[in-house]
Amino acid sequence: MNEIQLPEVSLAKRLSLWLMTAAMVLIIGMKSHGEVISEVPWHFLGWPALVVSLILAWRKGSDSWAKTTVLLAYLITVLHFTRIDGDTTNAHVLELALMLGVGILLVPALLAKYWMKESLDYSWFRGRWSLKMWLWFPMGFVLAFTFLYVYFNYWTPTLHHSWPLPLEGPRGPELWRLFWGCNFVGVWDELAFINFVFVLLSRHFRFGEANLAQAFFFTSFLHEMAFVGWGPVVLFVFALVQGLTYRRTESLFYIVILHLMIDSVLFYMIANQWYPGFGWHPWGG
Repeated sequence: MNEIQLPEVSLAKRLSLWLMTAAMVLIIGMKSHGEVISEVPWHFLGWPALVVSLILAWRKGSDSWAKTTVLLAYLITVLHFTRIDGDTTNAHVLELALMLGVGILLVPALLAKYWMKESLDYSWFRGRWSLKMWLWFPMGFVLAFTFLYVYFNYWTPTLHHSWPLPLEGPRGPELWRLFWGCNFVGVWDELAFINFVFVLLSRHFRFGEANLAQAFFFTSFLHEMAFVGWGPVVLFVFALVQGLTYRRTESLFYIVILHLMIDSVLFYMIANQWYPGFGWHPWGG
């Protein structure tokens, strides 16, 4: 992304950003993960933060930033009312397609274009890929395989239960739904958190702060979906790297391919945990 000269960010605007980010962590990232004070669920604590963020943005921020916070609050609200998990039944796949695809990709894109008058980037291609970009594919694959193998087999051996698959009867349809579901969510992640959240935040904050905030959004969603234990730590780093990669390459296609490559490893690990010996792996079996 081209470097943009940004004005000094006010304290109210910065506070608005991080209250909205805290709301995403609490409302989505912690929605299904325990209770706190007096049996009040974690996500209930996020709504006051979201409201204060909106108030600060509309009272102290620019019109553009105020509208940006509305879109972020809209994203959090839609995700809150969406069942985010690895269920591969037809009904749930349809729910995710409508809520995530239409609700969070299509509607905000139209609002950004016609209400904010600031269209999202959709920079799919940007010149020729450098040697470093090509080399990052095998390096990323090795890193992803190593981490996911340890994650699934040693750190969290029951993680595959987040994606239920049948132990009896036909497996083909469920495996295909899991395969396409992993791919759909992978593409969606990049369009929602890089092309939507990161791109809008980059118009108001310097790269480091915008990227840090989008990483919290990115990780909160995937933590709620399935990735517990050590997963959020590595996901957070991955989200930061994806933001940096997009900034340097200005290519959505490139970061989507990176993500889908990792999701192919994820699919393989899930299938092998449910059905040992599924496919090929370097340790045999």
